[in-house]
Amino acid sequence: MKIPVYMMRTYICLFAIGSAALAASAQGSTEAMLNYAATTPSDGNPVYSSVFSEINGPIGWTFQPVDNLEVTALGAFNYLVPGTGSLEVGLWNSSGVLLASETITDGNTLVDQSRYQTITAVPLEAGDTYYLAAYDPAGTPSAIVVTPGSAPNGYATMSEKIQLGEVAYSSGAGFEFPGTTDGTIGDAIIAPNFEYETVPEPSAPALLGGASVALLWHRRRSVKVLWRL
Repeated sequence: MKIPVYMMRTYICLFAIGSAALAASAQGSTEAMLNYAATTPSDGNPVYSSVFSEINGPIGWTFQPVDNLEVTALGAFNYLVPGTGSLEVGLWNSSGVLLASETITDGNTLVDQSRYQTITAVPLEAGDTYYLAAYDPAGTPSAIVVTPGSAPNGYATMSEKIQLGEVAYSSGAGFEFPGTTDGTIGDAIIAPNFEYETVPEPSAPALLGGASVALLWHRRRSVKVLWRL
């Protein structure tokens, strides 16, 4: 039996939609802060500033997602982990509500410069401000600070979906909201990190569901046509 042209076009269209949905659902996680670096003076040695004992609470940075995202893992930069033993990493919204937290040790998965622990996905809204910080329960780490607008300075390379904000910290003695901000856009204390996935638009399940409904409708229609013949 020869398949009508309109049905062939429909099947091709549904196949393309289904393939796009599967590709969207199969996207892996991306690091928010890809790496950090510093300016290099004439002697070839990198220049960093550092955080000292006056900040003994959580330290990190603020950010805004460019698109709607889902945080899939929390992490910390590996250079801090051996000296601290463990770091408590938290993610807060701008109202100070803790959205997720994890303890990071040298047993966690290393990706480039950071170690990560997978979490239940946390949705982030595009344009909203969030706070990310790491806390050392055993003491006060001496952490690298990147400050593009002043010397000594450096910079952090961010994912294209993440807009870096300011330094964020708390002077308290425990794991709490790092509500104090300082510096300018592009400043950060290099301690916490996270991985995320982009939320597909429309979602992969919706695409697959729509494709299935359309395919079922065309099957029923083709049966009716054959019965009439």
